[in-house]
Amino acid sequence: MISIPDSYQFTYRHNRPENQDAYFYMNASAQPGKAGRISIQAVLDGISSSNGKESSKSALEAAYKPLASLLVQAQDLALMDEDRQYTVILDAMRDAVRRADSALRTRPGDNGSTISIAVVFGGCVYTCNIGDSPIYLLKNPETEPLLRELFFSHNEAGIQVREGLLSPDDAVHSPLKNHLCRALGDSRRIREDEIPFFREPLGASNILLLGSDGALSVLTRNRMEALMLRAHNMQNLVDQLYEDVQDSDSDDNFTVLASRILVS
Repeated sequence: MISIPDSYQFTYRHNRPENQDAYFYMNASAQPGKAGRISIQAVLDGISSSNGKESSKSALEAAYKPLASLLVQAQDLALMDEDRQYTVILDAMRDAVRRADSALRTRPGDNGSTISIAVVFGGCVYTCNIGDSPIYLLKNPETEPLLRELFFSHNEAGIQVREGLLSPDDAVHSPLKNHLCRALGDSRRIREDEIPFFREPLGASNILLLGSDGALSVLTRNRMEALMLRAHNMQNLVDQLYEDVQDSDSDDNFTVLASRILVS
């Protein structure tokens, strides 16, 4: 059974006149009277040169319905085998991305946003993303820590890292990380085969982090893991992230969703 005893969400505008992020965080009981939960989380980061505030808001509104439908189906999902659960959850996430992309294409003017989604259910976390808003899962931080990156960075720095031309640590400081290659509402409609999906088994204890690139892309992997390991609770973790971002040269606004997830 899954329980989420601690979670914290935080948005920081920095010195920008308006926040360009949007997010949602939804929980429901999958099995009434028991600890089983379903959690659905998403972060959208509007592109500043493309009506960022309205883009992220419109994309969120479009993505909400298929993701919220998983809450309605939670009790039915609990009766399915894991492969069937994965299919249903994947279809909902795929529909959410497709609807969000279409919504920005029907809006007048230039519109663009990233999107990162995480669904926690059963013994797994399921994720997908378009853009460069990271998703991290730290498994068993108290015993055998293992940090997993559950996203695909659709920017030039991410491509160079995957091609072995740039180290992950160098990518943190590279100006290429600001060059997005794929986003909702950009020049090409998002194809289903372009949406990266991940299914990761949870440990007995876990910390899940979703955030826009203004926070989670300015820290190295080692620093990210160190902060997650020493956090007393999720607000403390986000406070530490905030301090690190303030000490960096980032001037971006950011949103962070942090959850502690227990599996018994």
